[in-house]
Amino acid sequence: MKLKDKLNNKVIPVNKSTGITTFDCVRKFKSFSKIKKAGHAGSLDPVAEGLVLLLSGEATKLSDYLMDLPKKYTADIRLGQSTDTQDTMGEIVSTGEWKGIGKEEIKDVLPEFLGKRLQVPPMYSALKYKGTPLYKLARKGKKVERKPREVRTHEIDLVSCNLPDFKIRVKCSRGLYIRTLAEEIGKRLGVPSHLSGLRRDAIGNFNVEEAVSPDAFNMLDEIESPGYSPAEALAHLPAVEMSKRQSALLLNGVAPPFPIDMDLSRGDIIRLIRFDNTLGGIGEVTRARIIKIRRVLKPASRY
Repeated sequence: MKLKDKLNNKVIPVNKSTGITTFDCVRKFKSFSKIKKAGHAGSLDPVAEGLVLLLSGEATKLSDYLMDLPKKYTADIRLGQSTDTQDTMGEIVSTGEWKGIGKEEIKDVLPEFLGKRLQVPPMYSALKYKGTPLYKLARKGKKVERKPREVRTHEIDLVSCNLPDFKIRVKCSRGLYIRTLAEEIGKRLGVPSHLSGLRRDAIGNFNVEEAVSPDAFNMLDEIESPGYSPAEALAHLPAVEMSKRQSALLLNGVAPPFPIDMDLSRGDIIRLIRFDNTLGGIGEVTRARIIKIRRVLKPASRY
């Protein structure tokens, strides 16, 4: 099988290194694979390293559903200084004494960040204000009011402590900024702080240990079936299996009937699996237990 065919319509776990952007990874993948349609399911800052999910072909339609998966990070935080970007890339804006803080004080405040809460997004982010990314406004010295967003922290633990530096592990929802969390923890301790290092370890069931480096994409050609198919990538979602006729009708926007034996609720997201075990689309359960089509993926060949 040609390399382009092997890598098309796939989710590819990639281990991004520091100093490059997520878009650099996408560009390298496009150049290597010769696939024109490629993207990602959530970016990492240039100073961060770790897991990024690259998407090719029809798998680019899965971005939102993969971004909704919980994420695990290992974060390094430094006490004594805060920066305008909340990480090492920015200018120091305040300093403070940290020597009154110890390991136990840090362990005591971390549980306060568990569960649902509101977090104000940072100015240095890709979120837009009247169509302009916030980071572009921030670089011009402008500051605008940002609405707090609901985020959830599932787990947060202290890994090591060598003050003024300490390391934490975090499992959190989409939308939570670890840079902002680093500053928030410092404020709770009464000390300026910033994020000094970050690695994304996992996205849902995807793990950085299985990821390939952007400098080693050639290794993908040595694997018989590299990456994950769209059906495999969304394996965390319940599946509705379709007949050959239903698979063909889906291409015309006709959803399959809701299986009477499925115990699902309004708003649940489901996979629509074709008769050949490939992903035909993504649906949502409505109040009337009718499947509403949210996404349709093109098959390799028409029925």
